Amino acid sequence: MNHGSGPDPRVRLDAWFDEALSLEGDARDALLRRIEVEDAALAEELRALLAWASADDAALPLPAAGPARWAALFDDDLARDDAPLPDRIGVWTPVARIGHGGMGTVYRVERDADGFHQTGALKLLRPGTESEDFLRRFTEERRILATLTHPGIARLLDGGRSADGRPYLVMEYVDGAPLDRDCDHRRLDIDARIAMFLQIADAVAHAHRNLVAHRDLKPGNILVGADGAPKLLDFGIAKALPASAGDSANRDTEASSTRLRAFTPDYAAPEQVLGQATSTVTDVYQLGLLLYELLTGHRAQHAQDASPRAVEAAVCASEPLRPSERIGDDDRERCAARATTPAALRRKLRGDLDNIVLKALRKAPERRYASVALMIEDLERWRRGQTVRARPETWTYRTGKFLKRNAWAVAASTTIFALILGYAITATLQADALARERDRAQAEAAKARKTLALLNTVFALSSTRNSGGIQLSARQALDAAWSTIEKELGSEPEVEAELLDAIGNAYREAGEYQTAQRLLERGLRTSRRLSGSRPLLLARAERSLGHALSLQEDFAPAQTHLRAALSRYRAALGPRDPDIAKTLHLLGVLEERRSDDVAAASLHRDALAMRRDLFGERDPAVAESINRLGLVLRQQGDYAGAEPLLSQALTLRRQLLPPQHPDLLGSLSNVAMIRADLGEYDAAERLYREALAGLIAALGKDHPEVAIVMNNLALLLQKSGKSQDARPLMEEVLRIRRRALGERHPLTAQSLNDMGLLLAGNGEPEAAERYYLQALDAYPDVHIGRGATVFNLGQLAERHGDFATAERRYREAIVLQRKDFGADHDRIGADLNRLGVVLHRQGRLAEAEASMRQALAIYRKRLPAGHRRIALVLMPLSALVLERGRRDEAVALLEEALQIRRAALGESDPLTRETADALRRATLGA
Repeated sequence: MNHGSGPDPRVRLDAWFDEALSLEGDARDALLRRIEVEDAALAEELRALLAWASADDAALPLPAAGPARWAALFDDDLARDDAPLPDRIGVWTPVARIGHGGMGTVYRVERDADGFHQTGALKLLRPGTESEDFLRRFTEERRILATLTHPGIARLLDGGRSADGRPYLVMEYVDGAPLDRDCDHRRLDIDARIAMFLQIADAVAHAHRNLVAHRDLKPGNILVGADGAPKLLDFGIAKALPASAGDSANRDTEASSTRLRAFTPDYAAPEQVLGQATSTVTDVYQLGLLLYELLTGHRAQHAQDASPRAVEAAVCASEPLRPSERIGDDDRERCAARATTPAALRRKLRGDLDNIVLKALRKAPERRYASVALMIEDLERWRRGQTVRARPETWTYRTGKFLKRNAWAVAASTTIFALILGYAITATLQADALARERDRAQAEAAKARKTLALLNTVFALSSTRNSGGIQLSARQALDAAWSTIEKELGSEPEVEAELLDAIGNAYREAGEYQTAQRLLERGLRTSRRLSGSRPLLLARAERSLGHALSLQEDFAPAQTHLRAALSRYRAALGPRDPDIAKTLHLLGVLEERRSDDVAAASLHRDALAMRRDLFGERDPAVAESINRLGLVLRQQGDYAGAEPLLSQALTLRRQLLPPQHPDLLGSLSNVAMIRADLGEYDAAERLYREALAGLIAALGKDHPEVAIVMNNLALLLQKSGKSQDARPLMEEVLRIRRRALGERHPLTAQSLNDMGLLLAGNGEPEAAERYYLQALDAYPDVHIGRGATVFNLGQLAERHGDFATAERRYREAIVLQRKDFGADHDRIGADLNRLGVVLHRQGRLAEAEASMRQALAIYRKRLPAGHRRIALVLMPLSALVLERGRRDEAVALLEEALQIRRAALGESDPLTRETADALRRATLGA
């Protein structure tokens, strides 16, 4: 191999050293003899370097001449900072030297042209490095950067050659601090650091999607600007990935060239140190190192010196401590930089975060996350409080790897090990503190084995072999396994509590609310027995049961359990935590169902503020809170305020969730609902049908959530004059709810009520009345839905001229709804208005006016000024006062009604024209 006589002997030394390291024995000696013929001085330096590289540690002094040349390829501090700046490089004027290394120097540069000012970071190849290898790497870096467009990656601005022929490229200049220093300076807590890390990981994933692996991820290559956003820099040793399997052989041959030059030891992956092929999972490993340091303030691996053996031991052999175990009581300063204490940080990291980091840091590439996207997904699951996919390495796997690495040593040491082990066991038994810790660990291990065994029962029974060739759904597998699991629960209370909560919530998600309630009530009883040692277990059990009861509209006990959960979480976790935000959210949903819109809006705003603070803006939990707040505003009649919130939630969920996710489909349905409120019936119908098809595919046609969207679509079709299409949907909703919830359930009763409304609108009063009466029988004796059904019976009687029956029904509805909602709820306003109309028709004008004025006062208090429902009272009240001889007052009422309807409905709407005609007649005295 002829390396030639290039202008810089360091390049030749680099190449010879790389080749010599790949040879052994006689082959290496032959290479050294050949080099000595060409350049005796460099051969001597090379021999010294090889001796240094073979040493066990760095105690061996480096050769006097060679190290200076060799270190210039690595050391960022050898270039003279007082050297004069170049006058001009291309169109760029250097203003400061930023850094320098083996490939060249980086300057901060400026460009002024045509009134346009631009700042950049210019990397200029150092003199004498125009070797084929250097030029290839430099050109590759420029090509790679040109393909990457992402807010988290510094942009390529320019490139070319300087006046003396040296290549350069210009990057976006980031005026910021390295990632680790920035996070510490701003004292970001763990949640904020993970949010920052996810932005970085997303940028890396973008590079991977463009067939680029970075291979040098470390805090110094990630700068955080004044806006708080991280930028990924320095793709100088990035690797272009094969676009197809056929390219891989050629592309991977460059892996060995990174052995000493193209990595920083503390941030290197094992395959880089061993000279093996690198890939995207190399970046996964380096992201694991980065996350470890962000979370703990410690490096996951650290070589004691720069010798190859020390680097290989640190990177390839030593397993890092779990992040939670790395935090000591003397780490108070590091913990203060994370806005916490050592004990609290250990608790935060223990478990899922430990497992996520260590999965990314597995030495064998095939055992890491298969992609950065999967690592991001696990962190997002952790942020949402869901189970993560990362699990600890098994004892069997770790032991097997140890035996393979140390087979002879293990064989020789078995007897000694047995003696030492016997002594260790004896000593352990004599130490009370260690015994208590041992017992705790054994109990935890037993609990984990028990949990695993019970869950294995579920998976075994769900297999097609054990189910007779039938592919069981998750719910069917639970049903099949539950009898076996149930027999085993009593012996392990903590396992029982965990499994009952998990399985109870699984049944709730499947729409099996009664089964879920039974399991969650049992889980709560078990958790109460453990409340002294596991207070958070009890808080979770209270919350799970409260949520299940809320879905069944059993409001009083639901509220009791949810408020108890909130109190327990606050006592254990402090003022802000994802669990606290989730509980506030569920309380808000409960208040929505109870129709206390004011309380619901307040709770949802609190949950939204906390989630934004904890997670940032782009998070499914934030989208969930925005969505619920929009629904509350809609329920209050504030359609203009609700529409942007519901649309924002839909946009976020489209970005964050897969297309068939039930939450995304629920957002589609909610936007459809607001479109219907705004009179955009065609758009609403399209959205409803899209949501319905997706939910059926995701949840099955018999799920209660499918029934909700189907019911809303049926109501829309009825409202838009397509009642013939609405009726079969209503019947299907009723069938689903009867099957899933039973005959006496609030939602079943609601469906019966809606069928009555449909039939009444179709001119079938007798059939409508039968459904209304069935609905009253289906409601629990005390339920807020009863008042609405009684009101509907009153409307049915009013339409057929039975004013006495209508009056009786309206008064009964007022009593029921005042009891449920209070004296001034807008539903009471609707009841009082219809009562006033019926009294007017009976000729009882004074009573009618009093009732309508009460309704108007309630609407003015509860609804925004100019709300279109106010016109529903103004119209009949104006007719009544006109009849009582107060024309000016009637005209004023009609003018207000016309103004409201013009603003809300437009000039051409039939109701607007009707109001204008009434005003014209009143003004003329007709």
